Amino acid sequence: MNSKLLDFLIIIILLMPFLFSTGAIPLDSLSSEDKFADARDDDDYCEDTYEDDEQGCNSDSQCEWDDDECDDRDDSSSSDSSDSSDSSDSSDSSDSSDSSDSDNSDNQGNNNGGGTTAPQDCDNDGINNDADEDDDNDGYLDVNDEFDCDETEHEDTDSDRIGNNADLDDDNDGVVDTEDEYPLDANEWSNFDGDQLGDNADPDDDNDGINDDEDEFPLDATEWADFDDDGVGDNADKDDDNDGILEFEMDGETRLDCDDKDNTTGSILNDLDCDGTINEDDTDADGDGILDSEDEEIIVISDLDDDDIPDAQDSDIDGDGFVNEFDDYPYDATEWTNADGDALGDNADTDDDNDGVPDIWDDFPYDRCAWTDTDKDRDPDVIKCPPGFSTTLIEDLDDDNDGVLDIYDKFSTDASFTGDYDGDGKPDSVDEDSDGDGVLNVIDAFPLDSSESLDTDGDGIGDNLDNDDDGDGFIDLIDAHPKKAGDMIVVNEASDLESNSQSNSLELETSVLLSLLFVSFLISIGLGVAFNRTKSRLNELNKIEEEI
Repeated sequence: MNSKLLDFLIIIILLMPFLFSTGAIPLDSLSSEDKFADARDDDDYCEDTYEDDEQGCNSDSQCEWDDDECDDRDDSSSSDSSDSSDSSDSSDSSDSSDSSDSDNSDNQGNNNGGGTTAPQDCDNDGINNDADEDDDNDGYLDVNDEFDCDETEHEDTDSDRIGNNADLDDDNDGVVDTEDEYPLDANEWSNFDGDQLGDNADPDDDNDGINDDEDEFPLDATEWADFDDDGVGDNADKDDDNDGILEFEMDGETRLDCDDKDNTTGSILNDLDCDGTINEDDTDADGDGILDSEDEEIIVISDLDDDDIPDAQDSDIDGDGFVNEFDDYPYDATEWTNADGDALGDNADTDDDNDGVPDIWDDFPYDRCAWTDTDKDRDPDVIKCPPGFSTTLIEDLDDDNDGVLDIYDKFSTDASFTGDYDGDGKPDSVDEDSDGDGVLNVIDAFPLDSSESLDTDGDGIGDNLDNDDDGDGFIDLIDAHPKKAGDMIVVNEASDLESNSQSNSLELETSVLLSLLFVSFLISIGLGVAFNRTKSRLNELNKIEEEI
């Protein structure tokens, strides 16, 4: 059978169930009324369905029991039945509703005693709350009790609905009651001086007689001023003006600063006891009642550089221009640094960096890693650090700054000398024969090339290497006078020309012929070599193409 026909038949067979089922309607897709619509339209429906079932017949709106059989119901009868049913349902519903309302009314009467609320008695003392003046019996009359039915509470200061007894912060001022001196006053919480006035309302919290707005220590009754703003009250401060001079000696009896609020030092330096007599003329300089000759505790204020600033307050004690912090010798005006850390300051030390090179010859006197700088460009010629030392310096690659790097410069520290080509110890700039080829520089076409000294045709190629020294177009091999351009043959004297004219003519012709033959031979060889190379290359290319 034809395969196409077979395929077509198979498709038809597979589609047949769908073709024969498209007009059918599934029974379970219909509603209950649709399922029995056809049956109800049958004239014998009631008789066939309810043959002996009177109750079933009467329950069907389409049927009625008559003379011991079930017949179809008339439309008027059905309507009456429907109306009757509706009326019955309505009546039943009404009766049910009335009954329900009656029941609800009875229930309400039972619960409320006919619409009244049962009397309350919070404290169970037998007196209703309406008649009881203290409902919760907490000892606070209801008129003053914010919680009249809670015997544990009666007041709520901050109105947060938490009674004060349970509230941790009764006045809601942010300070818990246990730390609040005024737990029921939101405006106060502390009373530093205990004078019945809270600190917020008290103009003098520490009660020292100085109002808080003028008191630098409003919560310290022993202090109220701080002249030098050092955080220490003047009563406790031994140097109120912070001028470096204590107002009192350590025993607290003898004043040292004549003017303890002027922030100056001059007066005390010259007059310790401020009696108007300068110290050197005063027999009792510190005014303690003991003559200086017998006083072992005379206070002497040091001022090394005599700048009227006590050493204790002087940032440059020795007055050498270097602040104490960076001065290795703060008490020696002649010294301030010690680069090598030895016992001598740099000013007295002849080798500050202790590198073995005296400072007068050391271009880097404070750096042990370098000492010479030929071209004075601040980059050392050589850097060599001893163990444990380092440097930030950068080594100079052209010490004499002559443009020739040291690695190529035989005289790297002398800018006037740059090389010694023949290595004879003489700089090329002063050597009469720089390349040592035996030809003086003045007549040497190549003064720095020991293999060349002459360039006849001036083509830049020395005669030793040049195959046509005179540049006349004839190579030296066939040139009778290779260093004389245009003179390839020997020219006889004029007296011999006539007698030897034939011989010379023959010699010339022979020489020219030989030269031409030689040149032709060379050209042939060159062409042959070139041809062979070209042929070989073409063969290689052909092989490559064949392989590809």
